[in-house]
This record gives sequence, structure tokens and C-alpha cells, in this order.
Amino acid sequence: MKNKLLILLFSLVAGTMYVSAQTDTFVVKNAATTISVVPNNSWFYLREDYAVKIKFSSKNKMSRVELKGGTVTLRDSVYILRAETGGEAVLVVYEKLKNGKEQVALSKTYKLFGRELPTVTVDGVPNDSVADQFTLIALGRLRAKTKFGNQVYQVDSFCMFFRNPKGFDTLVSHTNQMTPEMKKRVDAIDVKKGGGVLIFERIHATSPEGKDVELPPLRIFLSTQSRIRFGL
Repeated sequence: MKNKLLILLFSLVAGTMYVSAQTDTFVVKNAATTISVVPNNSWFYLREDYAVKIKFSSKNKMSRVELKGGTVTLRDSVYILRAETGGEAVLVVYEKLKNGKEQVALSKTYKLFGRELPTVTVDGVPNDSVADQFTLIALGRLRAKTKFGNQVYQVDSFCMFFRNPKGFDTLVSHTNQMTPEMKKRVDAIDVKKGGGVLIFERIHATSPEGKDVELPPLRIFLSTQSRIRFGL
């Protein structure tokens, strides 16, 4: 009888342990969506490309990326953000759920700042000013520098327009200096007879950060004071 009671007691204890083991069992849910944006800056410049890498980890798939207040372009797994106007832009990353619906997985706000464009000069003469014809023929170098930040931009190329009987001729320089043909055409201009206006356009320069920037056109009025002084 005593042995039967021991067996019964052992069975009850074993059964209790089994129930307890079942109660302690739990299921771990899938980790939440995690997204990182590299670099993790809070601002970028207006009208300039800003490249970011988006790292997405989730049981769902990333469906699309948009920039409210600008555009997003995917190039070789890097997203190029570009904002044209406004004070802020919002980067939004969407993920697609199993039922096919989209939801916002990330929303990141950027402050937008306009970069100071440099002032373009030719031999130190700014836009809508008078330049000496003889100096342009001798030198003819375009330079660009910001007024307040004193940042120097390297002028890489530009165009000059010359009037002909049928319209205009376009000459191109792939440096910051006027080409020999440009100088020859400037030398042939009769300022006293027909006046002299030079137009420099499509001025491309490299910013201190190494980005290509198109600068505003430059208009110069020719003067012949040096030629008169030297009897040319």
C-alpha cells in the first residue's frame, strides 16, 4: 500500500512539472523593421545632388523611396536626393506588407540651405561692367569666388557668343582662359563703330567640394582706352 502511494505521489509531481514546462514555453516574434540612412546628416544644399545609402532590414520588402519637396534617383544602389525649392524636404521610405498594402517605414526631415553662388569675373571685371579690349586679348581668364565666404571655384569651361551676318557664332573653351580664336575675334571687333558686348554663358565650374556647378552668364562691355593710350 505504501509503495502504491509513493508511485501515485511521483506521478502527480511529474505531471505538475510537465504542465509547468508547457506553461513556460513562448514564441519570439519577428524583429521590427530597422532602417538607417548614411550619412545621417540633417540638412543639404538646394539644387545640388545629395547621395545617401539606405540600409533596410525587415520581414517585409522595401517598396519605394520618395523625397517630398524634391526628387529621388537610384544610381548603383545609392539614392540621389535633390530639392529645388523650400526650407525643408522629407525623405520617406515605404515597405510593402504581405497583404500588398504599403506603409511608411521611415520619415526623415532635412533642412534645406541655398549655397552662395560665386561671382564670375573676366580679368577681375564683374558682370555688366566695362573691360579693356587690350587686356582681354592679352589675358582673358575667367575666375569665380564667393563674396562672403571667399570660396574659390575652378572654372572648367565656358562659351562665348559673337555676332555674324546671319546670327551668332558660338566658341567654346575647355579651360578658364579664352582660346586664341576667341581673342582673335575680340581683336577684330570695332568698338567705336559698332560697340562691343561680350557674352559668356554655360560657365561650368568645380566647387570646393568637387561638384560641377553651372554659374550665371557674364556680360561685358568693351573699352578701347588702352589701345588709344598705346596708339594701337
